Amino acid sequence: MNSVYVFPGQGSQRKGMGKDLFEKYPDLVARADRLLGYSLRDLCVDDPDRVLNRTEYTQPALYAVSALQYLDHIDSGGAPPAVVAGHSLGEYSALFAAGAFDFVTGLDLVRRRGELMSRAPKGAMAAVVNLDQERVARILAALPYDGIDVANINSRLQCIISGAYDEVHAPDVRQAYTEAGARFIPLNVSAAFHSRCMADVQEEFARHLSGVEFRPLRIPVIANCTARPYPTTGYAELLVRQISSPVRWYESLSWLLARGHDDFREIGPGDVLTKLTAKIREEPLAMAEPAAPQPPAAPQPPAAPVGARPAPRRALRRPEVVFMYGGQGTQYYRMGQELYDTHPAFRDAMDRCSALYEAAQGTSLVAAMHDGTRRGQDFDDILHTHAALYSVGWSLTEALRAEGFHPDAVLGHSLGEYVAATVAGAMSFEDGLDLVMKQAHLLDQRCRPGGMLSVLAPPSLYQRRRDLFAGLALAGVNFTGGTTGNFVVSGEAERVTEARAALDGEGVIAVRLPVRHGFHSGLLDDIRHECRSLGRAVTVNSPTLPVYSCAYAGELDGAALTAWDDYAWDVIRGRVRFDELMATAFRDPARHYFVDLSASGSFANFLKHGYGPDHRGAFAINQFGNNTASMRRLREGLEEVTGAAPALV
Repeated sequence: MNSVYVFPGQGSQRKGMGKDLFEKYPDLVARADRLLGYSLRDLCVDDPDRVLNRTEYTQPALYAVSALQYLDHIDSGGAPPAVVAGHSLGEYSALFAAGAFDFVTGLDLVRRRGELMSRAPKGAMAAVVNLDQERVARILAALPYDGIDVANINSRLQCIISGAYDEVHAPDVRQAYTEAGARFIPLNVSAAFHSRCMADVQEEFARHLSGVEFRPLRIPVIANCTARPYPTTGYAELLVRQISSPVRWYESLSWLLARGHDDFREIGPGDVLTKLTAKIREEPLAMAEPAAPQPPAAPQPPAAPVGARPAPRRALRRPEVVFMYGGQGTQYYRMGQELYDTHPAFRDAMDRCSALYEAAQGTSLVAAMHDGTRRGQDFDDILHTHAALYSVGWSLTEALRAEGFHPDAVLGHSLGEYVAATVAGAMSFEDGLDLVMKQAHLLDQRCRPGGMLSVLAPPSLYQRRRDLFAGLALAGVNFTGGTTGNFVVSGEAERVTEARAALDGEGVIAVRLPVRHGFHSGLLDDIRHECRSLGRAVTVNSPTLPVYSCAYAGELDGAALTAWDDYAWDVIRGRVRFDELMATAFRDPARHYFVDLSASGSFANFLKHGYGPDHRGAFAINQFGNNTASMRRLREGLEEVTGAAPALV
């Protein structure tokens, strides 16, 4: 079975749609009317008030008609699909078909989504036809505007741009595209869907979603913002991201075609997607991954058009050695100083980092890190800590390499993803350090202050007790098992303080992290465009090692590595999904040996308290000192696992 059902989004609505369906499902229609406060049938069939094209009415109407048509198909004896996908709003109909929620819950979600989008600031969208995505983006980058994004990539020669009204309608925007040979077609919309202009809508919708329980998916669903299957559970964040992320429809269908799916059926009014499918069949996107007869059940990381293949897998007779790198919140004054004083390779690597930092910033990074007068204080100046964490992770790797120990794979957690990518050869050491230094300046100059709180409790507490976490984003989940669980919330500093006090009053352990910014929350959205620009400036190479990403809860594939602008942003803005990554990529712990190269030994604690003794590994340093002994124990563990005799330092 290789059938794919696709569900259309806004633009497919028309007066009279669903006329034959409403009588077949009177109970569902009555429940819909009670929820909406008006007659769904009257809206769709007659539209007496001429409001069907207003987004707050369009969204529930389209979802309802598509969902009812799907039910009618199944109730009439039709076979269920192998895979489902929906274009923008249509993704909710696809999720309904996959069992994510019941009919009324889905209707309530799109009702709220439509209401929020109807109140979004005035924006505009335009179709650019007869140019490919690369040329559309290149022209956009050359224009003197920074409020326009590529919102939809529908086929090889059809993209939608979206952004501030005055910018999209500026004469030189149309002129630039028409002179390049494109048709430029302004769309009849009132807001800039799937662009950064929807950041406030996205944040408010995230709060609404936090109270919704989603069911495990029974059918694979292809996500708009990743062009890969949703995870079976824990996927609410993808619905949040979808609001401001581009719809990667061209890639989604090309990925399915490459895996042998050739039976596509449009469920819902109109035939917009049927026509797009025909165009994509003629010129599918070249996919980096090898074709497979069926889609994988496990989630895949996002990918962008074309690119280098990921590092080939090597068959190992011993456990795979995984180097792990941590991010913001793990830093402290004098981290790594003992090794700096005693380990030549570590010191040489740190000095190299510090020299590049000093050339760019005018001060010594090592001096800032090892300032003895600040011992015991929070090391939280982003202009120092971002570069310091990157440098420590890189230098620990260089120290182990000098002793003859090399990773078989790398794993990054938040900022640590940049280190992992560098160690794997996806970007140069110089580009990586430059990226984090420039990113730190953006955070310092453009972002509102914030904070982060590590909560030692099951992540379900965040969903159950919205009174405790109102206004705070779920920044990451480190583990759900063990005796407790551990998750991190992020947001405005005052709200973090209030949440900590409330948790303290209820006997829940919560530790404030030494950061001044709300990583992995909406507080970073002001720098989205600039951060993605930093990613575009990086020269990306094919990695020599598998790179495991907590942002994508999977291994980076070759196509994703070419979308470094998306990746650079997702690393600090997306949720850290360490728990999902461990569940999907490391199901058999006996096959792996984990080397914790974070500054605080945080991964060792995660593995010990959340995953159990079968997850073997050791840490290099932590804040409690005696790092020489820690490194010795790590060397001994690596010698035992790899059977290698270390080089003398």
